[in-house]
Amino acid sequence: MFFTLATAIAILGATSQAAPTSSPIFPPRSSAADFRLVANVTANDLTPSINDYVLTSYHTGAGQAFAVLVPNTSATSGRTFYTNGTAEDIRYRRSNILTDGGSPPFPFGVVINGDESVSINAGTGTAGVNLALFPDPISKLSAVGKAGFYACEKTLPAGPAVQIFTKAFEETTPVGCADVSLLAQCAESTGVEHPFAAVSGCYADVAGIDWSIYSA
Repeated sequence: MFFTLATAIAILGATSQAAPTSSPIFPPRSSAADFRLVANVTANDLTPSINDYVLTSYHTGAGQAFAVLVPNTSATSGRTFYTNGTAEDIRYRRSNILTDGGSPPFPFGVVINGDESVSINAGTGTAGVNLALFPDPISKLSAVGKAGFYACEKTLPAGPAVQIFTKAFEETTPVGCADVSLLAQCAESTGVEHPFAAVSGCYADVAGIDWSIYSA
């Protein structure tokens, strides 16, 4: 079968109209130096739901704590975090995520442990734990070499808690645990000065994001 040039152009035009393409859209972001980390459950929610829970610490010893999720009942629920590092540290994913503790305040850092549990311990934490950078369009906690995070109900020394773990690439989430993204929600300044705190992308209200119209 032979086609004239005009016929071929018409066919190509009809094909392009029949298969429109659309770019993904993402929730609008603001920016702040301080933020809370809010859980967005992406699969296998727990009962009761832990969606919109916030990250905080579960004291286990002097200067040591597990990272756990608790209900988001007020603007002060959970810990307030900040990104610590120079512009170069952040660019090359050498920064860390810190929070203040003690009196007078001193830094506690997010730590990735060898057993994949996550801690919030006194010190600078694990380098490479940061808020996701380009090309990832979502402001969420990430860790170099890890695929993400999941949460499990555990019995800890002082009672039950929803504990956070890192997830390796190609790892299957344990049965009974929920896959979560820990999204940065902008927070009011704690008033503590941090010489190397960076302004981070964050959301005004994580719970108010309608993921049915946005790409995760």
